[in-house]
Amino acid sequence: MAKDKLKSTNKKQMMNAIYLILIISNIILFIGLIGYYSKTGINVQLQTYEYFSSVVPTVIIIGFITAKLSGLREKGGLLYELGALIMITIISIMTSYFGEKANTAELFGPYLEMFRILSITLIFILLATMLKPFKEIIRGKFTKRNIFVCFIIFALLALYATYFTIDVDGAPANVRCMVVMISGLFGGPFVGIPVGIISAAYRFSMGGVTALPCAVSTVISGIVGSLFFILNDKKFPRPLEAIIIMFLFTGFEMLMVVVMTPSDISFPFIHNLYPEMLFASVVGIILFSLAIKTRKEDMESSNGEKESIIEELKDNLDSSDEIKALKDEIRTLKKDIENLKKE
Repeated sequence: MAKDKLKSTNKKQMMNAIYLILIISNIILFIGLIGYYSKTGINVQLQTYEYFSSVVPTVIIIGFITAKLSGLREKGGLLYELGALIMITIISIMTSYFGEKANTAELFGPYLEMFRILSITLIFILLATMLKPFKEIIRGKFTKRNIFVCFIIFALLALYATYFTIDVDGAPANVRCMVVMISGLFGGPFVGIPVGIISAAYRFSMGGVTALPCAVSTVISGIVGSLFFILNDKKFPRPLEAIIIMFLFTGFEMLMVVVMTPSDISFPFIHNLYPEMLFASVVGIILFSLAIKTRKEDMESSNGEKESIIEELKDNLDSSDEIKALKDEIRTLKKDIENLKKE
């Protein structure tokens, strides 16, 4: 018991240390951004509004999906899954059409494009969660086969997220680190770290001023996700924890750009990309967390149904055994009566 408590305490301390590092990195980033805005004369209040306005569409999207899918979920798991895929696809098409045809403000255009790319990634992730290896990993069965399948799928998704980007004032925005982070949080170090290395190598091969910091932050995202996986007893964190991790790591990712590139390049880069990437990363991990949570609940309910069926069968068997015992007693009594008659 004492050893278990000590291990639990050490895990919490390590987790808090990681959180502290991420929080400090975000504070440093915001201090740097405020200094940059004061030098360039950009309205800090407007930029603050722009950053936090990404929370509004996030809440709307999540509220819409959860409200509409709650009824489908009660009717059946397959119908729920198909409904989720169809609705995300529809939202993706609508946002793409809205962004192209409507005269949208510059503030929301990049968000719509980011969500379009994010939607495609999420559709593939939701489809992947229907596979047997993913279901077994959710149950805690980390076999070599399950880990390998998980690694292949997340590696392909990370490469896709690296290749397909949107241009925001000349800077490429993507959801690569989100995919790598999810791979670490879901599959652990044997998935998250190699996925991070492969996608980082691919990003570095594409070149550019930010190639090195983007590659480094990608590898670190796989490591951080894997550490949280280990410290959380090899379980995907709760949705709120996953959101906080992704939110803080996005700031850490931006800080890597500041540290590894000249300030005249890094701050304009962050100014253009940070809100959009924060929006996409947080929305993506929210939807994935909800998908995992739903999958777990469905498995638990199905297991509960199986257990109830087994209990009923046991009761039936017990009752049948009692009937057999009564029949045996009746046969014995009949024999005794016949013997008495003969005597």
